[in-house]
Amino acid sequence: MLFLKLGISDWTPVGEEMLYKIVPGKGETAALAICDADGNAKAMSGWFPVIKASDLVKKLESKGMPEFPGDVKLPI
Repeated sequence: MLFLKLGISDWTPVGEEMLYKIVPGKGETAALAICDADGNAKAMSGWFPVIKASDLVKKLESKGMPEFPGDVKLPI
């Protein structure tokens, strides 16, 4: 799947930055999104139990990946 910037009419790829964001799901689930500095998603995991998503976030943080502070723009 190719992620492009939302709201732009031409083929503009997302930025090169690598930030993560937990995306809340239904019930006790969450997904992880990798996005650029503008919040444009470039990848998204499947849905996990919230505890599993939290464990994965710890691994991302240990590798130096920062959390995106705002709302992620998802193509869903």
